Amino acid sequence: MKKLLICLLFSISSYANIVSIYNTKNNSFLSYTQFINDLNESGYIVLGEFHNFENIQKAQAKIIKDKTRLAASEDSVQIMWEFLNHTEQKSINSEFSRYMNGAITTTEFITNTAGKQNLSYSPIMEVAKDFARAPIALNLPRSLKKKVMDEGINSIDPSLVPAHHYVGGDQYRERFKRAMGGHMPDESFEKYFLAQCLTDSVMSDIANKNEMNLNFIVAGSFHTDFFDGTVSRLKEINPSTVTTLKITTNELFDTEFINGSQDFGAYADYIIITE
Repeated sequence: MKKLLICLLFSISSYANIVSIYNTKNNSFLSYTQFINDLNESGYIVLGEFHNFENIQKAQAKIIKDKTRLAASEDSVQIMWEFLNHTEQKSINSEFSRYMNGAITTTEFITNTAGKQNLSYSPIMEVAKDFARAPIALNLPRSLKKKVMDEGINSIDPSLVPAHHYVGGDQYRERFKRAMGGHMPDESFEKYFLAQCLTDSVMSDIANKNEMNLNFIVAGSFHTDFFDGTVSRLKEINPSTVTTLKITTNELFDTEFINGSQDFGAYADYIIITE
């Protein structure tokens, strides 16, 4: 049975919409309180997600808020988000100032910076407002990534390509092939894979430059699963603790998230299951 009704089988928490938490290192379920206590109080916490699921984004917001307050890092915390382009950070900061001043709503802030299709991230942006710190943009615009795909990486401003950039290894390449379904000619595959790896390099580079005590990275779980992609790059360039979460729902849950992949190992340090 591939999917389980986790809330019935493993329910251990009545906190918000999080029903189960699994520690892949200890191979055990734990309470929400224990989980929040165990998370590192400095460095990076990577929230690998399925995009645009309201329950997942609500859980992320709760984890960010609760861990920050427990670590007394309200004055030195940073939320970083894959769906924002770092080339637009000044504009994002300006919109966030308007948001803080009450000139625009959460809905307007997200619509103006990331598009109305991403309104499920409202709880996370409200936490950013609570801590009075604009979210850090982690990505490159699609137009630039398309240029890289069409004309090569040397076609864009060199300052946009991190010095530590590299194309991923065999494991990452194999995962990407499987995700793409194998229905793509080699030439197209290499272009898409290059854009994927450049995104990982950029996200890790921006995260590495941040100087806050506690940092939360909100990114698609393909970039963070198996401690690969963005996570592997960040660990190579920054000595701080990096803890990874894979956040799913009852509906999306696969027993492999708990058991690990035969080919690639554990998905993350913790598996978080929401309603």
